[in-house]
Amino acid sequence: MGTEPSDHEPSPAIVPASAAGAWAAGRADTSGRPPARPPISPRSAEPRQVVPEGGQVTAEGGRQAPPDAGQGDGVHLGAPAELRLACERLREDVALLGLPLEVPGAVEARGELVALVSQLDDYLLPRLRRLDAPLLAVVGGSTGAGKSTLVNSLVRRFVTRSGVLRPTTRSPVLIHHPYDSGAFLTQRILPGFARVTSEAPEPLQPVDVDAPRVTALRLVPDDGLAPGLAIIDAPDIDSLVETNRELALQLFAAADLWIFVTTAARYGDAVPWDTLKSAVDRGVSVAVVLDRVPVEAMAEIRVHLATLLRDRGLSTAPLFTIPETTKDVDGFLPIEIVRPLHGWLSRLARDSRTRDVVVRRTLVGALDSLHERVQTLTAAARAQAVADRQLRAAVQEEFAVAARHLATALRDGSLLQGDVHARWQEYVGSGEAFRGFDGTAGRLRDRLSASLRGRSAPSGPLAEAVRKAVSALAETVAESAAEAVGSRWRAHPAGAALLARVELPHRPGAQVERIVHDWQSGLQDVVRARTHGARPNARAAAFGVDGIAALLGVLAFGDVSALAGDGPGAETSGGVTAGAVTRVAHRLLATVLGDDVDALATSARRALHARFDDLLAAERSRFDAVTAAAGVRPDLVDALRGHLAQMEKAR
Repeated sequence: MGTEPSDHEPSPAIVPASAAGAWAAGRADTSGRPPARPPISPRSAEPRQVVPEGGQVTAEGGRQAPPDAGQGDGVHLGAPAELRLACERLREDVALLGLPLEVPGAVEARGELVALVSQLDDYLLPRLRRLDAPLLAVVGGSTGAGKSTLVNSLVRRFVTRSGVLRPTTRSPVLIHHPYDSGAFLTQRILPGFARVTSEAPEPLQPVDVDAPRVTALRLVPDDGLAPGLAIIDAPDIDSLVETNRELALQLFAAADLWIFVTTAARYGDAVPWDTLKSAVDRGVSVAVVLDRVPVEAMAEIRVHLATLLRDRGLSTAPLFTIPETTKDVDGFLPIEIVRPLHGWLSRLARDSRTRDVVVRRTLVGALDSLHERVQTLTAAARAQAVADRQLRAAVQEEFAVAARHLATALRDGSLLQGDVHARWQEYVGSGEAFRGFDGTAGRLRDRLSASLRGRSAPSGPLAEAVRKAVSALAETVAESAAEAVGSRWRAHPAGAALLARVELPHRPGAQVERIVHDWQSGLQDVVRARTHGARPNARAAAFGVDGIAALLGVLAFGDVSALAGDGPGAETSGGVTAGAVTRVAHRLLATVLGDDVDALATSARRALHARFDDLLAAERSRFDAVTAAAGVRPDLVDALRGHLAQMEKAR
């Protein structure tokens, strides 16, 4: 708007005499004072009932809702079915995005997602389904701008608290003509709000900056508004209560028309202009009310504000000015002061062409804004998908490294060092036994003698040493893999937040102990099966089932290359190496179990490896479960684009 009034703005001089006169005649007696309202009973001041979706007011003292204006046989004017369907599918998939990962820009994107879903639910879908539904205007603005006083003065009735008396947790008030009750009693618009009816403003409540979010919409039917028009009194956009600020923005997004109220002292504040900028960006129809304007500065302030509106893309916004004045004896603004705004709103409701211009402008603006808003969300969704792949890759890579390390350690002979090596020498014998295994001298003769006396060699220490070595290996590998994933997730913006849901450090000791115990028991079962029914030879009797199983476990971890004599298992002057242990274990077991001892050892190693693979999979699943629970949906990126394309085609 420039320095001249908008073409859409009615001034008192051009308000049709019939419209102004009819409204004044219905509101004032011959003295010019509005008729007194019937006294409100204390009971009527309380909310009377909450109306379920699709229901009507039926509680005691309630008004039976008249048919929806224009409802007729239930057939309403709606947008093309293809457009509605594409918009509905868009809403479903946007809500599924979630954007759960803490990547850069995620907080802002989530806010945009919530705002878009709210606008789809509260405005776009309801309006596409009912193009002929009553026009909804939201009156909003800064604290102390006089919004509620203006609303009360328009209907000449106290329907909402004003000024500092406004309760901070109040329900938004929707005033409508009684004939339009059916359009608002259902959940058609603002479906997240329960419907409550009340004849009076809500009772006073203390200010609470932590007030919970409002969940009810208070409906007030009043014949002071023309059929086809409804007004919502919104909370302050700069309220101290965060939930009130959020509610104000939600109500603005649900409206066909914004009636933005500011004052001569505050129209230059940043918050109102930020809000109006969002209206420009989304093509919303806006009317501006400049309140409390000093009469002597009226022209100057009006021209300045009109220039600001023009410079910010609001040149067609009607501008209404309300001078500083005193309220009448009933507490309302003088009737002649609010007549221009009331007359303009009445014409919007009654003139279908003008009303359609407002509705369609806001609707088209909302549809146009979807492209950029959805593009913002698809970019955010792609960032989420990238982060999700990176986090999952970290898990996969680190546990793959762990699996390879475990597989190598189980077959390269490294487990036969340390305590296992020492217990092996105690059990089988010294270097002399290795050099002259086929002889009958030395400790082997002693073992055979012991077998004849019914005593077998004690294999417990060797089996225990093997158990401890294998368990320590598995625990170390599993814990190291988890810690490696943890380190990579901590360095990732999204992973650091998810890591709080994973138990670290995690000790799988009990599970490992159970795995190794079951594996050693399985080796004993194999030995029993191979020797069952056969006459035990001296060597088998000397070592016993437990001893042979212990030897088979040792061979399972031996360096296979040492069997061919080309590995690192050469004897040393100080004793025997792991390779020598492998060769001796192989020779011992071959005389007891047969020539297929290699296959038995390989099968034993693979059985334990498979059990440890399951262990690593269980450890990995703790991370996989967290990423899966986050619910990143990369597939929705293409779906959102498809919905936009369908909407453009339908338009």
